[in-house]
Amino acid sequence: MGGILKELFLIVGTIFLMEFADKTQLAAMCFATKYNPVTVYIGVISGLALATLISVALGKILCFVFPYRYLKIFVGIVFIGIGIWSIFGK
Repeated sequence: MGGILKELFLIVGTIFLMEFADKTQLAAMCFATKYNPVTVYIGVISGLALATLISVALGKILCFVFPYRYLKIFVGIVFIGIGIWSIFGK
């Protein structure tokens, strides 16, 4: 059981740090200025849950097609590419 909790805390902590104060949070703050905060909360949670469900399903499917090592390298390159594009893009 300890291994599962360790993995869960790692995932929760990582996702929290990566998502905190990103564009999703900024959009949620803007929505909360106009709409009911409970509705905004439910909408944000639902949208993030749907995006996460798709990501997890796609990741599981891709792991059957490509070795984990190659997926990790590919995702790293995409992440770096998006960062560079964000810096130099318009």
